Amino acid sequence: MNLDSLYNIILRGGSIGSKFLFVFFIAKYSIDEYNLGVLGIINSSIAFLIYILGFDFYIFNSREILKDKKENVLGKLKNQMIFHLLLYSFFIPILLIVCYNTDFIPKEYILLFIPILLLEHLGQEFYRVFITLEKSVLANFILLLRSSLWIWLSFLDYYFNRQIILNTYLIYWVFNSLIINSISINILYKIIPLTKDSFKVDWRWIWNGIKSASTFFIGSLCFKVIQLSDRYMLDFYFTKKEVGVYTTYAQFVNIIDVFSFSAITMIAYPKLIKAYDTEQDKYDKEYKKFSKELIIVTFILTFLIFIIAPFIFQFLNKEMILENISSFNILLLGIVSYIISTIYHYDLYVRKKDVVILRITILVTLINILSNFILIPKFGIYGASLATLIAFLSILSLKYFFSKVKFIK
Repeated sequence: MNLDSLYNIILRGGSIGSKFLFVFFIAKYSIDEYNLGVLGIINSSIAFLIYILGFDFYIFNSREILKDKKENVLGKLKNQMIFHLLLYSFFIPILLIVCYNTDFIPKEYILLFIPILLLEHLGQEFYRVFITLEKSVLANFILLLRSSLWIWLSFLDYYFNRQIILNTYLIYWVFNSLIINSISINILYKIIPLTKDSFKVDWRWIWNGIKSASTFFIGSLCFKVIQLSDRYMLDFYFTKKEVGVYTTYAQFVNIIDVFSFSAITMIAYPKLIKAYDTEQDKYDKEYKKFSKELIIVTFILTFLIFIIAPFIFQFLNKEMILENISSFNILLLGIVSYIISTIYHYDLYVRKKDVVILRITILVTLINILSNFILIPKFGIYGASLATLIAFLSILSLKYFFSKVKFIK
């Protein structure tokens, strides 16, 4: 592991750790699980909606930047931002109408939710640009500042006021994101050279990007539905408290995915792509190494979470969290299934089986939605966990089949 990889893991760990602490801070010091449910819906909505606002356009632009040896990067970024601004102008009014006519986002939070959504999307795009420009440590450092400073300011606010004020914390989030995004823009202007094409709007290029990104966008959107639809179903059939409990469990489980990706997958998959394009034996060796390391790290992390989580749930001292702990264990099985499925996912990916991956994702999305409709009204949090497990087991089975059986070497 080189120094950049180590720095990336530390910085990414800091970002995830801060979010993790914030969720448990809200869970511990709120009167009940309601604030946690509101936070869970806001975070889930942002995670889902930034995919719509982003349209996975960065995939097309990243390839364009790398293909042209990083020439006219500023012009390409400007064209991408114009595309996003068009999406904002179309989508945000619709989103406001939906928010004011439903109760998913409580009305007192809507005027903070919209700027947070836009700033988080822009921050994510800046993060991806820095990664494309091979500034991964800088990208993760900026991500740490953007995702953590407002959280620690919220802790300080509670230290002096001794009460949970979610609106105030969201205001901190808005101003923190605004400042860090402004810094990101200044850094980009310093590291990207201006050219004569930097200020031209290339509508044909934008249209080509829309066509190219649409396939990836559909797949990403479907996967987000699998990850997040259960929160909205819980909110629809039950209350924000159930959403809060489920969010607490999901936050714990997400640690396994993030750290296994940062420690193993992020480092391994570029090697897999390179090896597949050069030598089959080398690819087989790299693939076996990746599979073994990912399984070992995943099971170690899962075991640690399984042991530690009940003690933390006891510390939170919230009755609903303790009552539904069997649902947490089901989510653990689900995340293990999903992470193992990525072994076969990347085998399909390097062999350019994008259409197969997309079809699997769409099919499993339909399975997940149907499972949610059947299980959540009857079993609540337990049903949501079962639906997630069914989805991830389906992904594992299908990707294993197409990787090892249909496309056998």
